[in-house]
Amino acid sequence: MRAHRRIVAVALGALALSAGHGYCHDGERVAALAPANTSASREFKGSSNGLLAGTSSISKVDVHTLLYPGSTTQVLAHYLPWWGPDPRGLNVGYRSDDPRQAFRTFADMRSRGIDGVIVDWYGQGNFVDTAWRASMPELVKFPGMTFSIMIDSGSFKFNACRGCDVTATILNNLAYISREYFTSDQYLRYEGHPVVSEFGMDTLEPADWARIHAAYPDIYWLHTLVQGFDFPYSKGAYVWTQPVSRTMPQAAGTRYDLQYRERFYNVARNQPPGTITVGGVWSAFDDTKAPWGAAAPRFLAPSCGRTWLDTFKSINERYSARQQLPFVQLITWNDYEEGSALETGIASCTAIDAQPVGASVAVRITHQETVDHLELYEQLGAASFRLAGRYPANTTSMPLPDGRAGTYFIKAVGKPFIENVVSAAIVVR
Repeated sequence: MRAHRRIVAVALGALALSAGHGYCHDGERVAALAPANTSASREFKGSSNGLLAGTSSISKVDVHTLLYPGSTTQVLAHYLPWWGPDPRGLNVGYRSDDPRQAFRTFADMRSRGIDGVIVDWYGQGNFVDTAWRASMPELVKFPGMTFSIMIDSGSFKFNACRGCDVTATILNNLAYISREYFTSDQYLRYEGHPVVSEFGMDTLEPADWARIHAAYPDIYWLHTLVQGFDFPYSKGAYVWTQPVSRTMPQAAGTRYDLQYRERFYNVARNQPPGTITVGGVWSAFDDTKAPWGAAAPRFLAPSCGRTWLDTFKSINERYSARQQLPFVQLITWNDYEEGSALETGIASCTAIDAQPVGASVAVRITHQETVDHLELYEQLGAASFRLAGRYPANTTSMPLPDGRAGTYFIKAVGKPFIENVVSAAIVVR
């Protein structure tokens, strides 16, 4: 009798969540198995530069599991609290100065295993500063999470103190940061020193780093890219994504990004003892929604989640429990305009095919490398399900509970940050 049980609906890729980003003809049941679970606004419908909708369901497997065995690396999210009354290149559906949104953001980060944030900061009095000050009381509710300030070159371009050159602007910023932020118990410190990074300062007139160091000798400075190791009084550097012109072939762009970050790590590993290296992981880049990028957009393909996983691979091939990487930066948490936002998750290309074989279901999935594990659910009611089993991603057969007939679903839980995929209903009679 069991041998003649048949499947009424086969889970096809066209019906998987990955195809419709959360919608199929089993929509209500799928929503129960894969509910929206990020801090992104439910009003955000996704974007043409590759971002998932705010209703997506993504993997909450701890991000540290993607790092090498024995890793003590702290995972820090590059955070841009600049979403306010101006919708910028697009409308993300929330404001960064809303404490409720800040709480949702930190709760989401914590649920993914993130250890802290690096705040891309534009100077005293800028909206980013106002938003971050409004967010700090919410961060306190998450003990163990840290924050640090990254002084953006925009603090000089758009918000310099009156009559100040780059050096004076940095000093003015540090006076404020040391007073308002270093005093927090959650401010990121390394070997007891407050860590401050900068973004894009090398594109401005040269700063007098000797003067800056003399005024604030306690600060550990981190600079941008390979050349950041060579800044005067630099304590270290961080890597950054390297998108290319859209006119270049996709494969060439992926190769360029890979070669640059591998060069960065190779240089970093040969720095003197005590140098701080901040690794970087990212999933994609597409700045067609950014006002500054529309004329000559740059691009890095997500490649169905492989770009994300490959950035971890570059780290894992060079670091180990014996040679630790202190920090890794998620690039970025919420730069929607440049298509690098990890807040909404990473789109999956996984499709699930299932067929009954005796008292089991034969399973075949695509893009297995982006799946953490599989889960089999038995439907008990309209929106009620029982977890019948959890299996490795390479599983090809799942036993039916007691071999009984019923309606089942298979959920492919993505690797960290990657979208979860739910099959269509599998009806076994």
